[in-house]
Parts: sequence; structure tokens; C-alpha cells
Amino acid sequence: MVLRLLVPLLVSLYASSAAAQCLGDGVQLFPTPGSIIPTNSRFLLEGVGTARPQVAALVGKKLRLVSDSHVVEVAVQRGWESSLGRVTVILKPAGAMEADKRYTLRVDEALPNVALLNGRGTMLPEWRTGKGPDKQAPRWLKRPAVSEGFLRRTAQGTARFVRLNLSLKEDSPAYLVVKLEPRRPGPSVQQYVVPVSNNTAFIGHEACSGTFAMEDGRSYRARIQAFDAAGQMAPAVPPVDFEAPDEYSMQQ
Repeated sequence: MVLRLLVPLLVSLYASSAAAQCLGDGVQLFPTPGSIIPTNSRFLLEGVGTARPQVAALVGKKLRLVSDSHVVEVAVQRGWESSLGRVTVILKPAGAMEADKRYTLRVDEALPNVALLNGRGTMLPEWRTGKGPDKQAPRWLKRPAVSEGFLRRTAQGTARFVRLNLSLKEDSPAYLVVKLEPRRPGPSVQQYVVPVSNNTAFIGHEACSGTFAMEDGRSYRARIQAFDAAGQMAPAVPPVDFEAPDEYSMQQ
């Protein structure tokens, strides 16, 4: 079913704040630095803007996770590339981390002077491990569905998002891999990764970069896979159909 997108005040405020200025150049990590992670966690490293080619060039190289008493080698594997200035690679540790330890990813050794965009003000990303590994794959409690949309035009460009509401039974951080395709002939198929936060995920783009390009009012189909931090996948769910927000739909 194609959804006519509306904009409740809460979503409008959230998206407006997120799109008030461009994210900038640098890297983001999943799980979010500062969070508690299982000892078998993997990581996603996203390059934004000028950091995009530097992150893409890391594929096949090694990074290090360091605690006060333990070092884990991390292999950089190919992930996903956005058509709007972003690239994400997968960081796969060679072995398990130790429980109840603080680990720092020495991303500075491979990407000197690159800004960390989601680290709560820290210079290097770090996490705290929990009591052990995550051995249980995520399970859907509520299938994903598009509920709202947002569009804003500024001097920097156009910001456009749709919001996915969902619910997963999962103890560790989760993310989605979304394959977005037009329902009529048009733009090529896109595939990228989207983090889940508070049972919500956003598909779209800010004025300068983003996860997915969308055209005014075009109908799309999103095929969604959910994963936990350990890389375990939730059962398959039906695709989600929606219309990209445009100025006309925002006025309805």
C-alpha cells in the first residue's frame, strides 16, 4: 500500500534539527561510541564527505581494538556505498573481546586527522563490553512501516527523509540493510545501511549527503534486512512501499 506521508510535530522537530546543517566531513561508527556492546560485536565505519574515499581505501587493511590488557586485530571488509557522498565498511574483529572491558578503536592510526562525528566529544571511539557474546539473532516484534516524511529546502540544498517505525527483540544495537528500488522505471536500485535507534530508522538525505537519494513524490519499495551488532540477521519481512515526500504532500 502506498502511504501518503504526514509530518507530526515531533518528527518535524527531530528531522529539522538533524537537517539544520550538513553533517560535515568525517567518520561515524556503529554501534555508537560510548554504548555497551557484546564481546562478539562487529562494527560499521562510515565515511562522510571528504572522508569517503579514505574509508573506502581501508578495505583489506587492519585496524586495532585496544583495552588496558588486550588487543584485537580488526579486518576491514567491503560494505555499502551511497550515491550521496557516503561509504560504510565492515570491521570484523579476529577474535572475541574480553568481558567488562573498555575498548578503543585506534582509527587514528589509519585515518589521521579525520573527525569523529558521533563520539560524544571523544577524540577516539570507545565502547564498554558486556558480560559476554550475543548468541541470539534479533526477532521482529513489529514489522517496519513508513509512518512519516519530511522535506526541507535550504540554501545548502534539499533535505528529505522518511521515518521507519519498527520493533526488534534484541539485546545489542541493531541496524538495517535497505535495498531501495523505484516502483516504476527510473533511478537505479540503491542499497545502504541504516542504524536503528529507539525503534526508529530514517531513510533519506540531508542537504549535503545521505543514505539514499529520492525524487519528489516517486513511489519506492524498500526491502529490509535487520542485523544485530554481532552480524546475526532477523527473519525476512515483506517489503515496504511508500512515496517520497514532496512539497505537495507536505501541504496536505
